[in-house]
Amino acid sequence: MEKFLLISTSNELVRVAPEHIVCITSDGNYSTLIQADGESRIVSYQLGRLAEMITTQLGVRGNDFIRLGRAVIVNRN
Repeated sequence: MEKFLLISTSNELVRVAPEHIVCITSDGNYSTLIQADGESRIVSYQLGRLAEMITTQLGVRGNDFIRLGRAVIVNRN
């Protein structure tokens, strides 16, 4: 069964396949999710909270992501 990262934004519930996420960057209380197709979404979660969501929602697939410092999470693939 394929797993997705579910993120609630101010006006929608976003479902993103982990392989489509390139990186997530931090900007204070907001984060920008950058996808492989060039689309980016601003979400109102801090990077630490998104790291927790990746771990809990994706399980083993969450190991594909690594946090580099305080400002970015990247997809190893």
